[in-house]
Amino acid sequence: MAYLEYTSTPQAQMKELLIRSVSGILYVVLITFSAFYSELFFTGVIFLFSALALFEFQRLIAYNSPIPLLFLALLFYGAHQLLIPQPTQWAIIGLAVLSNSLLWLQLKKKKTTSYSYTLKAALTFFYLTFSCFSILSLYQLSEGLGPWVPIFVYSLIWINNSFAYLVGKKWGKRHLFPAISPKKTWEGFMGGLIFCVIGSGIYYQFQSEFTLWKFIVMGLCIATTATVGDLIQSKFKRIAQVKDSGSLIPGHGGFFDRMDSIIFSAPFVYCILYFFIYVS
Repeated sequence: MAYLEYTSTPQAQMKELLIRSVSGILYVVLITFSAFYSELFFTGVIFLFSALALFEFQRLIAYNSPIPLLFLALLFYGAHQLLIPQPTQWAIIGLAVLSNSLLWLQLKKKKTTSYSYTLKAALTFFYLTFSCFSILSLYQLSEGLGPWVPIFVYSLIWINNSFAYLVGKKWGKRHLFPAISPKKTWEGFMGGLIFCVIGSGIYYQFQSEFTLWKFIVMGLCIATTATVGDLIQSKFKRIAQVKDSGSLIPGHGGFFDRMDSIIFSAPFVYCILYFFIYVS
């Protein structure tokens, strides 16, 4: 399916906004409910969403192999059963940070029109599989914090993306990466970042684990990595010449479309939070 830019009538836009809002709310409710209900339920939900995102990503880069999905299942099972040693977990998350950083550095490079088999395998494992594992690792980061860690990260990503869209739509003039995502602007990015930091400051008022400056750092990190994650996913779609990675979520496209920010952000946020909890 070719990537198409198009305009629609106000009625169609309103209908699309309504569908997008309802499906988005259901997605948020399911994530939040699963996190507070039990770790097993949260593990199952994140695994399902990650598996669907993995399938969509493999389709985008034309890489057909069941091995990444099987490895993802083993990682999630091992994490839930506490079978993965800390050094191994750190190696996995470290590789995710490395691969995501390299993708970040490649944003301004000329877009690639083809991938070698080795690169496809590396992207599928390091960028997708290991980053999705990092989402689950956020839940297990601290027994005292439990579900509040992934909910904190998810909610700040939702705040950042929502206000980046609203501010960009109202006042956006200077394009962020026009060749990759024509609708993203610097004004939108700054709006999302400011509200993300404000949201992080609100969380600070209801906890006793961290100081305010640590919440500000986390807000800045999440706003930045969430935006970059969205841009990287947009670049993959541009290369594949598709508008959405899938069609399973009405108004949002596919699960890779919905999870691009958390997939990219999770390894970085895990490292910062681990440092704040266990080192500093």
